[in-house]
Amino acid sequence: MHIEVGYRVLAEALFIASGWFWAPISQTSQALVCHTPQLELCLAQLPSTVKRQLPSNRAQLRLQMGGRGAMARPVSHSSIAGVVFLSVENIPMSSSALWGGEVYALPLAASQQLTLIHELGHLATARLPVDYWGQEGLTPYQHEWLADFYLVWHLAKQGEPMALAWQQYHKRNLAVFESVQAMSHWTTPMLSQLLARYTWQQLGQFERFSTLIAEVYPHLHQYKADELNEFSSLLQQLFDASKLHDLPQYMFWRRPAMAQYIRPTLERMMGQQAATAWLVEQAMNSPVHGE
Repeated sequence: MHIEVGYRVLAEALFIASGWFWAPISQTSQALVCHTPQLELCLAQLPSTVKRQLPSNRAQLRLQMGGRGAMARPVSHSSIAGVVFLSVENIPMSSSALWGGEVYALPLAASQQLTLIHELGHLATARLPVDYWGQEGLTPYQHEWLADFYLVWHLAKQGEPMALAWQQYHKRNLAVFESVQAMSHWTTPMLSQLLARYTWQQLGQFERFSTLIAEVYPHLHQYKADELNEFSSLLQQLFDASKLHDLPQYMFWRRPAMAQYIRPTLERMMGQQAATAWLVEQAMNSPVHGE
């Protein structure tokens, strides 16, 4: 039995469906969503050829998830894109970071639902035509921002408020403000380009995720690993609570772009006046661009 549910009632659906349900990925594929305490029952819904591609017990799954709230595993099958494992108790309901001697916290609305859609985005990305990026395939970082693109596109297509897309944007920024170990998921530079290129209505008019990617991909500025490392160093200098001095000329060539990417989050958390003052102190004032 295939059960399709609205993502707004994810938590209830997990229990109503005994810990599992089917979620559509595209017109031709779907994913099985498993609540981890019901792993065995959930995996029993799959054909044996697919089950053999997945962890067979909770011990293996816990090891692979490593305390994360969700994990997507693509599979090889004509109509099943993969499985999303959800450990809802590990999905954070807020995001926070410390800078300037203050802790700023952002409550995360619909956190479980957005986490699920992001993971479905990983499965949708795995099914995109290879001719978009060639035989070399995608880097892990590209997988992350494409999954966030799927999230934004899905929200727009379903008529959800644009504020949820900006919430994801702020969440990504706050994570790297708190620790540069989160750089692997710092999709903000790519989300910034997507949200600047299209209105919310335009994003919702793309019938398929693949159509959006085919159109936008050639126009995106994609940072190389060494460039992302420079951004990481700058973020650490800006937000590390243990720093002894401000260095306003450090990575000066990255500061204009960094200011553009973090200004919307600073304004959301601090207010526009305080955010502008902070950016000026850091020699990073930039034109207003945000929500």
